[in-house]
Amino acid sequence: MPSVAAHEFWTLGKARMTKKKEVNEKADEKLGSDPFLVEIGRRIKKLRVDAGMTQEHLGNVSGVSSAYIYLAERGRQNMTLSVFRRIAAGLKAPIEDLLSDAELHAAPTDRSIHQLVHVVDKLNEFMNTRNEQDKALTKEVEKVAASHEQLMKFLKEGSKGKPPR
Repeated sequence: MPSVAAHEFWTLGKARMTKKKEVNEKADEKLGSDPFLVEIGRRIKKLRVDAGMTQEHLGNVSGVSSAYIYLAERGRQNMTLSVFRRIAAGLKAPIEDLLSDAELHAAPTDRSIHQLVHVVDKLNEFMNTRNEQDKALTKEVEKVAASHEQLMKFLKEGSKGKPPR
């Protein structure tokens, strides 16, 4: 069994590592200090996500690492014009879209259109199924109502004859 001192040392070391990890995670999510770079990074990320690309894929087509894309999207990477141009090309976006003062209004991508068509198809399929279920349920309710009517008629006549089926 470890000594009390060894246990305290291990616990203290673990606490320091945990605290350091938490600090690094918070710093990792921190945006850069230059508002211009932060805005450029936000636009890069928006176009990348709208195109259905991962940071790794954009990095590959742009000739930079996914870590570089990660930092650029947070405004923590001051890109050269050459890299900026390659990232814009990787996004298939004009450089003007990334630099414009106007808010980005990305045109629908093939992927987003495909996703929308898929959702509409599923909704139509669901509605058709519901219509069929509603028709079947209505027929069952009509049968029960007809049976109820026959039963009431039978009971009013004083239970003469055979009960209705």
